[in-house]
Amino acid sequence: MAVKAYVFRYQSAHDYIADAPARAFDGVVALPGLKIVEDVGVDALTNGSPLFVAVSHFSLLTDLTSQCTQPPEKLVFLLDGEMPPEEPFLSCIKDLKEKGFTFAIENVKNFDYMEPVVQMCDYIMMSFKFNMNNLEVFRQISPKATARYKNHIFIATDVNSISGFHRLKENGFHYLEGRFYNMPMPADDTALSPVKINRIQLMNTVREPDFSIEEVVKIVSRDPSISISLLQLINSPHLGLSQKVKSVQHAVALLGQNEVRKWVTTVIAQLLADDKPSELTRLSLIRAKFAENLSRYFEQAMHNNALFLMGLFSVLDVALNMPMEDALRLISVTEDVHAALVHRKGKFVPIYEFILAYEQADWTAAKNIMAMHVIRAEDVFNAYIETVKWYDTIISPVDFDE
Repeated sequence: MAVKAYVFRYQSAHDYIADAPARAFDGVVALPGLKIVEDVGVDALTNGSPLFVAVSHFSLLTDLTSQCTQPPEKLVFLLDGEMPPEEPFLSCIKDLKEKGFTFAIENVKNFDYMEPVVQMCDYIMMSFKFNMNNLEVFRQISPKATARYKNHIFIATDVNSISGFHRLKENGFHYLEGRFYNMPMPADDTALSPVKINRIQLMNTVREPDFSIEEVVKIVSRDPSISISLLQLINSPHLGLSQKVKSVQHAVALLGQNEVRKWVTTVIAQLLADDKPSELTRLSLIRAKFAENLSRYFEQAMHNNALFLMGLFSVLDVALNMPMEDALRLISVTEDVHAALVHRKGKFVPIYEFILAYEQADWTAAKNIMAMHVIRAEDVFNAYIETVKWYDTIISPVDFDE
């Protein structure tokens, strides 16, 4: 389950306003997605992987290269399967390909009709959200069935179950996209390893109101990966420390118990998932910081630390390979966090459900929650971009010899 690429989906802010007229040519002058990529940087969004960015066929008629200074090999322009397979659009695609850009296409309903466009694409994306008939379509046009698309990479999207992942992979899809990777895997043996037990013990130790520094140091010394990861995180640019922290004792003296509690908890939560897909770690950190950043807009700023933990622990069931309720029995959390993650109830649920809708590009659900809480699209956008930038800083390598 290695990450091969990311798909970047966005919606213009005016689309969140119910009485705003739809703009038929939105994106002709400037493509919002590319502007965001330019402002944030493709590596900050993808940690070095290629980024698929949706472009309308009207956008092809603009000078996309003037809007984008990112290396062509890091971007894939994603076309919709209903774009007209005719001039001048075909010439625009050809011109961009000659400049080094690659293309993907999704939602193709008629491959014969769309043949001129599909042949210029490198990737074919097929959704399995509502249409399992696409599996039969794929079997007819797959490289095994015909040489027609033997050089294309097929991507199954909206794969939201482990069984679906295995079925589509076995049928020959090269890449798969969906929520399958953050679901608990079926396992015959759910017993925790001694290493994970030790890490949970440490997490619960620092969750105590007045934990013992000596006890923390002793437990950390039994797991060097915790110490290394903790120092890497504490020395990352986002904390802005004037001096390098070189030991757990030094970290506590410099930051105090509350900050050390937060970052030890963060590190251990990530290490509990070190035998899972790496994207799981990224997801939990993004959710944690996004929840913290959103807290003030949901009038819950006083609970930002608890909301951070809610996001952090939202994949604990996957990390420990057990139901969420069982996983949270092992970890000390507040009643509000427990209610949100296990029962989808309580005051934290609106933030949690909004984060899930936002990361899945479910704009209808996101819009409804924003309307209920009178939240501006601009504020959400800024909160998410701040989150992405924060994540980029905490994973930046740190030179301990400086």
